[in-house]
Amino acid sequence: MRRLARLQLLPAHGIAFASRAMPQTIAARPHHWFGAFFLAVVCAYALSPFMALWSIDGALKSHDANTLATHIDWSALTDSLKQQTISAINGPAPAADDLPDFGSSFATSAVSHAIDTRLTTDSLLTMATQMMPAGQQPASWRDLWSKFSARFVGLTGFEARLVSRPGQAPTTVHMKFEHWHWKVTRLELPAGA
Repeated sequence: MRRLARLQLLPAHGIAFASRAMPQTIAARPHHWFGAFFLAVVCAYALSPFMALWSIDGALKSHDANTLATHIDWSALTDSLKQQTISAINGPAPAADDLPDFGSSFATSAVSHAIDTRLTTDSLLTMATQMMPAGQQPASWRDLWSKFSARFVGLTGFEARLVSRPGQAPTTVHMKFEHWHWKVTRLELPAGA
């Protein structure tokens, strides 16, 4: 009988001990959960532009225009391509008192109209296909590590650079975090592309 009494007292004593210790562990848990949640959010945010680039790469390789379209801020990309193309045509800016000649003005409006009407996901897919050498094997991790660089430019900005050919300027993709995912806002192509 004494053994039974001991067995009954031990669980009761253990439960009483556990109930006294519970408030301390429960009070400490929210801080741990908050820290773990915050760390998970920061890691997810840091990896998200790379996942977006991976999705864009997959869309380019599989010619998936719908997926590519979701990763592009069309107004920002159109404006940046107009600006780059027009500055390449016009060359250095004229002096403040000089008026642009008629040919320059005509070329500027023609380029602007062409980009407005012809820039589509299909044209971007065609351009990307032409930039990628035919029959090229996928790059190894070592090659990719030496040719690819990426960095955050502010809290909502990201920039990725890829050198496609040795000695050539890199192709630079500027992305912005908007509407809860990354979108391409600017594309800087090498001079010979």
